[in-house]
Parts: sequence; structure tokens; C-alpha cells
Amino acid sequence: MTESHTTPAGPSRWQFWIDRGGTFTDVVGKRPDGSLVTHKLLSENPEQYRDAAVAGIRHLLGLKAGEPVTPERVECVKMGTTWPPMHCWSARARRPCW
Repeated sequence: MTESHTTPAGPSRWQFWIDRGGTFTDVVGKRPDGSLVTHKLLSENPEQYRDAAVAGIRHLLGLKAGEPVTPERVECVKMGTTWPPMHCWSARARRPCW
């Protein structure tokens, strides 16, 4: 017999889409009721949080710093970034690094 690991299904969980940029990280959350909410924060702010994406998710969920984000509350997190190419571009006097 094999053991099966599943996460809770159903309409009671959030979905998140995140764009991490060099300056700002934008978090879009889809609430369990289907409505959308957003939160924008600095991509780097070590005095306030270790990771902007996680901090943004916690903010939208109403969690305190350090409080766990669990599969019972979150269905998925999808993240994209423009940070490395843009950083590379600006770090080389406006010339692309590719």
C-alpha cells in the first residue's frame, strides 16, 4: 500500500501571483471568494522582512511576521521576475549582459 500526500481542496484557499522586480515586488492575491487584492512592497527591506514575496503573502492573509503560511490557506503561489536581467542591464552601464 502506498502513502498518498494531498493538500486540501476547495474554495477556502487563496491563490497568489507575484512579480519580483529590482525595486518593488507586487503581490496579487485571489481570495477564496474570488475577489482580487494587491500589495506592493520593496523587494529588499532587510530591516522589515527576509523575503518580500513571503511578507506580501503574510500581509494579504493578515498574518504576523514569522507566522507560517500553510497549504490549508494557500492553494498556489506563482512567481515571475524581471530582476536579474534588469540588474544585469543597469550594472553594465545600460548594456545588456547577454
